[in-house]
Amino acid sequence: MAAAEQAAVIGGFAEDISAARVMLEAGSLSLEPAQDHGIAVPLAMVAAPSMWCFEVGDNDSVFYSPVSEGPPPALRFGSADPLCVARARDWTAEVARALNPQLGKLPDIESIMREALREGDDCHAITRAGNDRFLELMSELPTGIGADIRANPGFVLGIWMAWAAWKLHTSASEIVAIGGNGIEFGLRRRGETSWSTVSCAPPTGIRFNPQQTAPALGAIGDSALVDVCGFGGQALSHAPVLAAEWAHLLPPDAQSRASVIINGGRRVIDTDVVRATGVTPIINLAILDERGAAAPIGRGFYIVPPSLFGTGD
Repeated sequence: MAAAEQAAVIGGFAEDISAARVMLEAGSLSLEPAQDHGIAVPLAMVAAPSMWCFEVGDNDSVFYSPVSEGPPPALRFGSADPLCVARARDWTAEVARALNPQLGKLPDIESIMREALREGDDCHAITRAGNDRFLELMSELPTGIGADIRANPGFVLGIWMAWAAWKLHTSASEIVAIGGNGIEFGLRRRGETSWSTVSCAPPTGIRFNPQQTAPALGAIGDSALVDVCGFGGQALSHAPVLAAEWAHLLPPDAQSRASVIINGGRRVIDTDVVRATGVTPIINLAILDERGAAAPIGRGFYIVPPSLFGTGD
């Protein structure tokens, strides 16, 4: 709700947060799955017109993801801090003006992501190497903007998400959309307009403050797209930091799942194998406070239930 209220202000639908809340509760503003509109949003983010987005695609299809507005407080964490509006509206516009003339320099996105894997990223929970590589390619950025982006390693995740959405649509993947809203986790199959969903639990993981007892939100966000393209939870063998942090929580086959369920040719999840084996993807996710907060309370992973793929539990 906090993210939706602020998105309504940024998009010009409401004059302020209070007016946005009234419109949302009255149903005069409705929320729809972003991926149904070619947009992939992180965590609790809500996209609205006037938001700057990364665009990834080709001559036939393009997909988008909102430009990250920076470290906490941020809309993607469900923060109600008014600072989020200025960041998501004004700071991202400044970044767009600096980035747009240089984006033509970028090589194939997947090649950058695979470079990042070799440096210890999983390209979802850990993105620092990929973010640094992106900044190297954007060598003409103003010093201040470059410093801001470097201080927010998750900045590059929006590019990875837009690429993953494009990858699924342009491959022979049965799945073309996947993600959660904190209550349900679901996927949409090629050629279908409706989503298959299951009730979702919070990610399993480690809290940044072990003494904190805030209730955790169920799995949320569209970033699961990255994981079903072979990164994130399917790239734990490349991310020793995560593998060690979650060693006592992960299933025994966590580091080898990609070799089973990711199609070696298309490099996306093979749903036929998932149904035949019952082995499902691991989705790396931040853990959010169910009540809304300025920052995540931890990081972990969500294992997609087999029933979502049409197989037994």
